[in-house]
Amino acid sequence: MSGVIEKWGHRLTPPAVAYGRLEVAIMRLLFALLLWTNLPVFGKFLKQENPQPKPNGLAEWGMSFAWAGDPAVMGVLKIILVPVLVVYVLGVLRWLALPYMLTLSIAVGTFKNSQGSISHVYQIITKLLLVQCGLHLYLAVRRAARRPYAFKEGWTLDRAEVFVSQSALAAIYLTTAITKLHRSEGGWVFQLRHIGVDLEKTWSQAYYNELVVDAPRWAIAIKDFVTAHPWAAVLLFAPGLFAEFFAFLGLYGRRLALVMGVLLVILHFGAIYVMQLEFWQNIACLLIFFINLPYWLVFRW
Repeated sequence: MSGVIEKWGHRLTPPAVAYGRLEVAIMRLLFALLLWTNLPVFGKFLKQENPQPKPNGLAEWGMSFAWAGDPAVMGVLKIILVPVLVVYVLGVLRWLALPYMLTLSIAVGTFKNSQGSISHVYQIITKLLLVQCGLHLYLAVRRAARRPYAFKEGWTLDRAEVFVSQSALAAIYLTTAITKLHRSEGGWVFQLRHIGVDLEKTWSQAYYNELVVDAPRWAIAIKDFVTAHPWAAVLLFAPGLFAEFFAFLGLYGRRLALVMGVLLVILHFGAIYVMQLEFWQNIACLLIFFINLPYWLVFRW
Protein backbone atom coordinates (compact mmCIF):
# COMPACT_ATOMS: atom_id res chain seq x y z
CA MET A 1 0.00 0.00 0.00
CA SER A 2 2.79 2.43 0.91
CA GLY A 3 4.42 1.72 -2.44
CA VAL A 4 1.22 2.66 -4.27
CA ILE A 5 0.95 5.92 -2.31
CA GLU A 6 4.57 6.74 -3.10
CA LYS A 7 4.12 5.94 -6.80
CA TRP A 8 0.99 8.05 -7.27
CA GLY A 9 2.38 10.78 -5.04
CA HIS A 10 5.28 11.16 -7.47
CA ARG A 11 2.97 11.18 -10.48
CA LEU A 12 0.45 13.72 -9.21
CA THR A 13 2.68 16.28 -7.54
CA PRO A 14 3.85 19.21 -9.68
CA PRO A 15 7.53 20.23 -9.88
CA ALA A 16 8.82 21.35 -6.50
CA VAL A 17 9.06 25.05 -5.71
CA ALA A 18 12.47 25.85 -4.21
CA TYR A 19 11.32 27.05 -0.78
CA GLY A 20 14.33 27.67 1.48
CA ARG A 21 14.53 26.38 5.05
CA LEU A 22 14.50 29.87 6.58
CA GLU A 23 11.60 30.87 4.33
CA VAL A 24 9.54 27.87 5.46
CA ALA A 25 10.51 28.50 9.10
CA ILE A 26 9.07 32.01 8.78
CA MET A 27 5.88 30.51 7.37
CA ARG A 28 5.66 28.20 10.38
CA LEU A 29 6.34 31.11 12.75
CA LEU A 30 3.53 33.18 11.24
CA PHE A 31 1.16 30.19 11.25
CA ALA A 32 2.06 29.44 14.89
CA LEU A 33 1.25 33.05 15.83
CA LEU A 34 -2.06 32.74 13.97
CA LEU A 35 -2.95 29.63 15.96
CA TRP A 36 -1.92 31.25 19.25
CA THR A 37 -4.03 34.36 18.69
CA ASN A 38 -7.05 32.26 17.70
CA LEU A 39 -7.21 30.11 20.81
CA PRO A 40 -9.28 32.18 23.24
CA VAL A 41 -9.62 31.32 26.91
CA PHE A 42 -13.35 31.13 27.58
CA GLY A 43 -14.90 31.73 30.96
CA LYS A 44 -18.56 32.66 30.83
CA PHE A 45 -19.60 29.18 29.66
CA LEU A 46 -18.70 27.60 33.02
CA LYS A 47 -21.85 29.08 34.53
CA GLN A 48 -24.04 27.15 32.10
CA GLU A 49 -25.72 23.98 33.27
CA ASN A 50 -25.02 22.42 29.88
CA PRO A 51 -21.69 23.69 28.47
CA GLN A 52 -22.53 22.25 25.02
CA PRO A 53 -26.22 23.14 24.52
CA LYS A 54 -26.10 22.65 20.72
CA PRO A 55 -23.55 19.89 20.04
CA ASN A 56 -21.69 20.37 16.78
CA GLY A 57 -19.11 18.26 14.96
CA LEU A 58 -17.43 15.69 17.21
CA ALA A 59 -19.66 16.86 20.08
CA GLU A 60 -22.61 15.34 18.20
CA TRP A 61 -20.96 11.95 18.72
CA GLY A 62 -21.06 12.40 22.47
CA MET A 63 -17.57 13.83 22.93
CA SER A 64 -17.35 16.55 25.58
CA PHE A 65 -15.14 19.57 24.99
CA ALA A 66 -16.31 21.39 28.12
CA TRP A 67 -12.68 21.53 29.25
CA ALA A 68 -12.06 23.96 26.38
CA GLY A 69 -14.42 26.35 28.20
CA ASP A 70 -12.60 26.08 31.50
CA PRO A 71 -10.17 29.04 31.78
CA ALA A 72 -8.00 27.18 34.29
CA VAL A 73 -7.55 24.16 32.03
CA MET A 74 -7.06 26.21 28.87
CA GLY A 75 -4.64 28.47 30.69
CA VAL A 76 -2.41 25.48 31.49
CA LEU A 77 -2.80 24.03 28.00
CA LYS A 78 -1.78 27.34 26.42
CA ILE A 79 1.31 27.45 28.64
CA ILE A 80 2.23 23.96 27.38
CA LEU A 81 1.51 25.19 23.85
CA VAL A 82 4.39 27.70 24.02
CA PRO A 83 7.24 25.15 23.89
CA VAL A 84 5.19 23.05 21.44
CA LEU A 85 5.00 26.00 19.05
CA VAL A 86 8.71 26.67 19.47
CA VAL A 87 9.48 23.06 18.53
CA TYR A 88 7.13 23.34 15.55
CA VAL A 89 8.71 26.57 14.30
CA LEU A 90 12.22 25.12 14.63
CA GLY A 91 11.11 22.19 12.47
CA VAL A 92 11.94 19.41 14.92
CA LEU A 93 9.60 16.73 16.28
CA ARG A 94 6.76 18.11 14.18
CA TRP A 95 5.09 14.70 14.25
CA LEU A 96 4.77 15.18 18.02
CA ALA A 97 3.94 18.92 18.12
CA LEU A 98 1.26 18.98 15.42
CA PRO A 99 -1.18 16.50 17.04
CA TYR A 100 -1.21 18.68 20.18
CA MET A 101 -1.81 21.83 18.13
CA LEU A 102 -4.53 20.10 16.11
CA THR A 103 -6.29 18.79 19.23
CA LEU A 104 -6.50 22.26 20.78
CA SER A 105 -7.77 23.80 17.55
CA ILE A 106 -10.47 21.14 17.15
CA ALA A 107 -11.49 21.43 20.81
CA VAL A 108 -11.85 25.22 20.78
CA GLY A 109 -13.67 25.26 17.43
CA THR A 110 -16.05 22.44 18.41
CA PHE A 111 -16.80 23.94 21.81
CA LYS A 112 -17.45 27.39 20.34
CA ASN A 113 -19.74 25.98 17.64
CA SER A 114 -21.62 23.92 20.24
CA GLN A 115 -22.97 27.09 21.87
CA GLY A 116 -25.71 27.45 19.25
CA SER A 117 -24.02 29.91 16.92
CA ILE A 118 -22.01 28.35 14.10
CA SER A 119 -18.79 30.07 13.08
CA HIS A 120 -16.19 28.98 10.52
CA VAL A 121 -13.30 31.13 11.73
CA TYR A 122 -11.35 28.16 13.18
CA GLN A 123 -12.04 25.86 10.25
CA ILE A 124 -9.23 26.89 7.92
CA ILE A 125 -6.59 26.81 10.66
CA THR A 126 -7.74 23.35 11.77
CA LYS A 127 -7.69 21.99 8.21
CA LEU A 128 -4.15 23.21 7.61
CA LEU A 129 -3.06 21.65 10.90
CA LEU A 130 -4.82 18.43 9.88
CA VAL A 131 -2.96 18.03 6.58
CA GLN A 132 0.39 18.99 8.11
CA CYS A 133 -0.22 16.54 10.94
CA GLY A 134 -1.20 13.81 8.47
CA LEU A 135 1.96 14.37 6.44
CA HIS A 136 4.33 14.22 9.41
CA LEU A 137 2.60 11.27 11.10
CA TYR A 138 2.62 9.30 7.84
CA LEU A 139 6.33 9.93 7.35
CA ALA A 140 7.02 9.11 11.02
CA VAL A 141 5.20 5.78 10.68
CA ARG A 142 7.20 5.00 7.53
CA ARG A 143 10.44 5.77 9.37
CA ALA A 144 9.39 3.64 12.36
CA ALA A 145 8.70 0.76 9.97
CA ARG A 146 12.16 1.28 8.45
CA ARG A 147 10.59 2.14 5.11
CA PRO A 148 11.27 5.89 4.85
CA TYR A 149 9.43 7.76 2.15
CA ALA A 150 11.59 8.64 -0.85
CA PHE A 151 10.74 12.16 -1.97
CA LYS A 152 10.53 12.94 -5.66
CA GLU A 153 13.59 14.72 -7.06
CA GLY A 154 13.68 18.35 -5.94
CA TRP A 155 11.33 17.77 -2.99
CA THR A 156 12.18 18.05 0.70
CA LEU A 157 10.11 17.69 3.86
CA ASP A 158 9.79 21.47 4.22
CA ARG A 159 8.65 21.85 0.61
CA ALA A 160 6.15 19.03 1.05
CA GLU A 161 4.78 20.73 4.18
CA VAL A 162 4.17 23.96 2.26
CA PHE A 163 2.65 22.04 -0.65
CA VAL A 164 0.10 20.13 1.47
CA SER A 165 -0.85 23.41 3.19
CA GLN A 166 -1.37 25.12 -0.17
CA SER A 167 -3.30 22.09 -1.41
CA ALA A 168 -5.63 22.27 1.58
CA LEU A 169 -6.23 25.97 0.93
CA ALA A 170 -6.96 25.32 -2.75
CA ALA A 171 -9.30 22.44 -1.82
CA ILE A 172 -11.24 24.66 0.59
CA TYR A 173 -11.91 27.27 -2.10
CA LEU A 174 -12.63 24.70 -4.81
CA THR A 175 -15.12 22.98 -2.48
CA THR A 176 -16.77 26.36 -1.81
CA ALA A 177 -17.16 27.01 -5.55
CA ILE A 178 -18.55 23.54 -6.25
CA THR A 179 -20.97 23.84 -3.30
CA LYS A 180 -22.31 27.15 -4.62
CA LEU A 181 -22.96 25.63 -8.03
CA HIS A 182 -24.46 22.45 -6.56
CA ARG A 183 -26.80 24.18 -4.11
CA SER A 184 -27.99 26.61 -6.79
CA GLU A 185 -28.30 23.84 -9.43
CA GLY A 186 -25.77 25.69 -11.57
CA GLY A 187 -27.56 29.03 -11.39
CA TRP A 188 -25.42 30.80 -8.76
CA VAL A 189 -24.00 33.40 -11.14
CA PHE A 190 -27.43 34.40 -12.46
CA GLN A 191 -28.92 34.45 -8.96
CA LEU A 192 -26.41 37.15 -8.02
CA ARG A 193 -28.80 39.74 -9.43
CA HIS A 194 -30.88 39.21 -6.28
CA ILE A 195 -27.96 39.72 -3.90
CA GLY A 196 -29.02 43.32 -3.22
CA VAL A 197 -31.88 41.99 -1.08
CA ASP A 198 -29.47 39.88 1.00
CA LEU A 199 -27.11 42.82 1.39
CA GLU A 200 -29.87 45.09 2.64
CA LYS A 201 -30.89 42.45 5.18
CA THR A 202 -27.29 41.88 6.33
CA TRP A 203 -26.54 45.59 6.64
CA SER A 204 -29.80 46.17 8.54
CA GLN A 205 -28.88 43.42 11.02
CA ALA A 206 -25.44 44.95 11.51
CA TYR A 207 -26.94 48.41 12.00
CA TYR A 208 -29.49 47.33 14.59
CA ASN A 209 -26.77 45.44 16.50
CA GLU A 210 -24.52 48.49 16.86
CA LEU A 211 -26.79 51.40 15.77
CA VAL A 212 -23.98 52.57 13.51
CA VAL A 213 -22.88 51.83 9.95
CA ASP A 214 -19.29 50.60 10.33
CA ALA A 215 -18.14 50.46 6.70
CA PRO A 216 -16.06 52.58 4.31
CA ARG A 217 -17.84 54.78 1.80
CA TRP A 218 -16.77 52.65 -1.18
CA ALA A 219 -18.44 49.59 0.38
CA ILE A 220 -21.63 51.53 0.97
CA ALA A 221 -21.50 52.78 -2.62
CA ILE A 222 -21.11 49.23 -3.98
CA LYS A 223 -23.98 47.97 -1.84
CA ASP A 224 -26.28 50.76 -3.01
CA PHE A 225 -25.19 50.32 -6.66
CA VAL A 226 -25.87 46.57 -6.89
CA THR A 227 -29.17 47.05 -5.08
CA ALA A 228 -30.24 49.65 -7.65
CA HIS A 229 -28.68 47.77 -10.62
CA PRO A 230 -29.12 43.99 -10.01
CA TRP A 231 -27.19 42.82 -13.08
CA ALA A 232 -24.15 44.79 -11.97
CA ALA A 233 -23.83 42.30 -9.11
CA VAL A 234 -23.10 39.56 -11.65
CA LEU A 235 -20.16 41.53 -13.06
CA LEU A 236 -18.84 42.43 -9.62
CA PHE A 237 -19.20 39.15 -7.75
CA ALA A 238 -19.03 36.40 -10.40
CA PRO A 239 -15.22 36.71 -10.79
CA GLY A 240 -14.94 35.63 -7.16
CA LEU A 241 -16.44 32.25 -8.06
CA PHE A 242 -13.82 31.73 -10.75
CA ALA A 243 -11.03 32.74 -8.35
CA GLU A 244 -12.25 30.06 -5.92
CA PHE A 245 -12.66 27.48 -8.68
CA PHE A 246 -9.14 27.98 -10.02
CA ALA A 247 -7.39 28.43 -6.67
CA PHE A 248 -5.51 25.19 -7.38
CA LEU A 249 -3.43 27.05 -9.98
CA GLY A 250 -1.57 28.48 -6.99
CA LEU A 251 0.11 25.08 -6.61
CA TYR A 252 2.07 25.58 -9.83
CA GLY A 253 4.73 28.10 -8.94
CA ARG A 254 5.35 31.23 -6.91
CA ARG A 255 3.89 33.69 -9.42
CA LEU A 256 0.62 31.79 -9.79
CA ALA A 257 0.42 31.41 -6.02
CA LEU A 258 0.88 35.17 -5.67
CA VAL A 259 -1.76 35.96 -8.31
CA MET A 260 -4.36 33.54 -6.91
CA GLY A 261 -3.60 34.65 -3.36
CA VAL A 262 -4.10 38.32 -4.20
CA LEU A 263 -7.36 37.56 -6.06
CA LEU A 264 -8.72 35.58 -3.12
CA VAL A 265 -7.68 38.27 -0.62
CA ILE A 266 -9.53 40.86 -2.74
CA LEU A 267 -12.53 38.52 -2.69
CA HIS A 268 -12.39 38.36 1.11
CA PHE A 269 -12.07 42.12 1.55
CA GLY A 270 -15.14 42.55 -0.64
CA ALA A 271 -17.00 40.02 1.52
CA ILE A 272 -15.84 41.74 4.73
CA TYR A 273 -16.83 45.29 3.80
CA VAL A 274 -19.73 44.72 1.40
CA MET A 275 -21.29 41.50 2.70
CA GLN A 276 -20.29 41.93 6.37
CA LEU A 277 -18.71 38.43 6.36
CA GLU A 278 -15.39 38.38 8.19
CA PHE A 279 -12.82 35.71 7.38
CA TRP A 280 -9.59 37.28 8.60
CA GLN A 281 -8.10 33.85 9.29
CA ASN A 282 -8.49 32.94 5.62
CA ILE A 283 -6.71 36.13 4.61
CA ALA A 284 -3.88 35.37 7.06
CA CYS A 285 -3.43 31.84 5.67
CA LEU A 286 -3.38 33.16 2.10
CA LEU A 287 -0.78 35.75 3.07
CA ILE A 288 1.39 33.07 4.66
CA PHE A 289 1.19 30.20 2.17
CA PHE A 290 0.15 31.76 -1.15
CA ILE A 291 1.28 35.38 -1.25
CA ASN A 292 4.38 34.76 0.91
CA LEU A 293 5.52 38.37 1.28
CA PRO A 294 8.89 37.53 2.94
CA TYR A 295 10.02 35.93 -0.31
CA TRP A 296 8.97 38.80 -2.57
CA LEU A 297 10.32 41.48 -0.22
CA VAL A 298 13.52 39.81 1.01
CA PHE A 299 14.52 36.36 -0.27
CA ARG A 300 13.92 37.03 -3.98
CA TRP A 301 16.64 39.67 -4.03
